[in-house]
Amino acid sequence: MPLIADRPAWIAPGQAVTLVWYEGRLDRPDGARLYQVAGPTLDPAPPTAGFLLSPVAQDGFADRVYAGQATLADLQAFLEGSTLAAGQLVDGGEWLVAHAETAPLALLEGWDGEPARPLVPYEREIGAFLPGDLLLRVSPEAYAGASTSPEGFRTAWVCDECGEAEDAGVFLWTRRRGPRVRVLLLIVNEAGVWTCHLHPFEWAPEALPA
Repeated sequence: MPLIADRPAWIAPGQAVTLVWYEGRLDRPDGARLYQVAGPTLDPAPPTAGFLLSPVAQDGFADRVYAGQATLADLQAFLEGSTLAAGQLVDGGEWLVAHAETAPLALLEGWDGEPARPLVPYEREIGAFLPGDLLLRVSPEAYAGASTSPEGFRTAWVCDECGEAEDAGVFLWTRRRGPRVRVLLLIVNEAGVWTCHLHPFEWAPEALPA
C-alpha cells in the first residue's frame, strides 16, 4: 500500500489533476495501487500532474454539480471520499497505477495557509480570467457572488451554445482571505472530463462589501 502523504512533494499549488471514476482497486506487491477505471474515456492520456480518483458510487455528485444543486458541504464530502494520486493510465486506459496518494480535502485546506497565489484580474469585457495561457470563463454574476461571499461552491459558467453544464461548464470553490478571494478548487468540465485546478490563483474584488 502506498504511503499517504499530507504535504506531498509531487504536487504543488497551481497544478491541475484529472478526475477519474473507479470501480475497484488492488494493492500491488511493489507498493503501488491499481484502480479499475470506470470513466471517463481519456484518449489520449491527459497532460495533468496527477489524478483525482473517486469511487463510481459517488458519481451522483456530478449530477448535482451539473444541476447547480451541489453545496460546499457536498463538495467537501465528495473530496473526503476521493484520493489524489500520482500515476498513469495503463492497459488502454482500463486501469490506473497510483504510485503515491494523498487526501485531497486535507491538502487543499492545508494549502490555504500558504503564501498568496498569483493575483489575476477579472476581464469583465469577456467574462473570464486569464491565468497564464488559460481562458477560464466566469460569468459576471458568479464573479460578483464569489467576491462578496465568505466562502462557497458555485457554477461559474455554462456554455451558451450547449446550454448544459454536463457538456461544458466551470465550477468554483472560493474563500475570502482578507482583501482577496482565493480559488481553492476550479473544475473545468469538457464533455464529462473534469480538469481540476488546485489553488490556481486569487483575485482582488473590484468593490469590497461595506
